[in-house]
Amino acid sequence: MNLQAISSLLPYFTLGLFIVGLFLTRSRIILAPLFAAQLVFAFIQGVINPLGLFAIVAFWGLCTLHWRHLSTKEWYNLIRIFALSLVAIAFASHMVPGFHNLRFFTGILISPSAAPFTMYLNFDKTIAAVVLVMASGLFVRQANPFGMKTLRNTVLISALCIAVLIPLTILSGYVQFDPKFPEVFWFWAFNNLYFVCFAEEVIFRGMIQSHLMTLAHRWKLSPFIPIVISAILFAVALPGHRQGGVDFMAFTVVAGLFYGYAYHRTRRLESAILVHFIVNVTHFLFFTYPMLAR
Repeated sequence: MNLQAISSLLPYFTLGLFIVGLFLTRSRIILAPLFAAQLVFAFIQGVINPLGLFAIVAFWGLCTLHWRHLSTKEWYNLIRIFALSLVAIAFASHMVPGFHNLRFFTGILISPSAAPFTMYLNFDKTIAAVVLVMASGLFVRQANPFGMKTLRNTVLISALCIAVLIPLTILSGYVQFDPKFPEVFWFWAFNNLYFVCFAEEVIFRGMIQSHLMTLAHRWKLSPFIPIVISAILFAVALPGHRQGGVDFMAFTVVAGLFYGYAYHRTRRLESAILVHFIVNVTHFLFFTYPMLAR
């Protein structure tokens, strides 16, 4: 890897390190200047341009305005949450201009029978999730500690998800058993953990599902209704899922139900992120990735 390639990757690696910092400290005094430095660095490196920088700052302002000045009128808070969710999904769907997401792989074959795989490092989706975490105090509001009980539940839900999802994908002809350990695994894993699992779980479980859960509790509805709604939104809102076709969206709904249940069961977003990541790693290492060539 040459110096130019390493330089283009640096803003993404520093963003990954910043995400680790979100789990290690809750201090805004520490996080705020580091976040500002991250944006400046990404701007200098050309990952974001002035329009993208403005979009991030505007989104930060809207999020901060909402969570620091909650209205006594429930309907007004609902409208604001709905609007923020739409903006977050717009970032995740690459509809917000001003970002240059790095294309890391282009049409590579993970295995001979697989369809070509192209991988982007999506700065826009991930930075939107970071803004949501920092502005909302999402990690601070998690009451339950991430202890052994949470870890056991995370592993169990991951195993159940794999046990349900993998047979469905094999029977549909989407994948086949294909154990491997390609050289690109570590780059893929870094991207998948931080720029896919973290970002998507913050948006669809940490923000959307958690607010739907609050409404369900207030209106005395089943807690599984928010899980189902967030799973469906997860499948249909992101362009990468829609491009996979109806089968892939159906599989994504099934997976989203388990991710949402992990969050509901443990009350820890880390659990949903880990279940998502474990399922994806299992797919990558042991089955055709991303799918069989057709």
